[in-house]
Amino acid sequence: MDEGAAMSQWNPAQALRVSALFAGRIHADVIDYRPTHVVSLLDPAIDPAKVPSFAGTRTLQRRFNDGDAPAEFPLTPALMAEIVEFLRDWHDRLRSGEAARLLVHCHMGASRSTAVALVALAIAHGDKGEAAAFADLLRITNKPWPNIHVVRLADEILGRERLLVTELERYRNANPNRLAAYRRLNGRRGLI
Repeated sequence: MDEGAAMSQWNPAQALRVSALFAGRIHADVIDYRPTHVVSLLDPAIDPAKVPSFAGTRTLQRRFNDGDAPAEFPLTPALMAEIVEFLRDWHDRLRSGEAARLLVHCHMGASRSTAVALVALAIAHGDKGEAAAFADLLRITNKPWPNIHVVRLADEILGRERLLVTELERYRNANPNRLAAYRRLNGRRGLI
């Protein structure tokens, strides 16, 4: 299938889902969505009893803290390159017509997972498809706050010349109160 035909049939809601460990949402999403590929982004200090397993899927599980500042964030370029390679495999299978449903999750489903989902969408849309990728992210997630460090590293690896970062900055500038709202919500949930 050529790239143009694949993208004309592109339905991000069928090919990609963002989920969360919070409130057991991941379990319901796995049952409902039946992913073929999972990117599992975990806090380094997670209780081993809470680490989900995804039998019968291609799974990439990585641990790194959430946060925008690289000094407090142990995500390295090498680790991000592994994630990008996994996403490219998912996209190659999707383009070939193979069943390829990607589920990306982190703890809350708002920052790390939406950043990786944005990267997956950027790969699917190809060069100069950053705006379309971000528009798709907004269609499949509820008020995302993609982690800027994840997006910066992926932008560099993909050679996007800051176009992916620019889309994220545009969104953040248009929604300046969203992060504070997330912090209030997570405070009420007892998570911070």
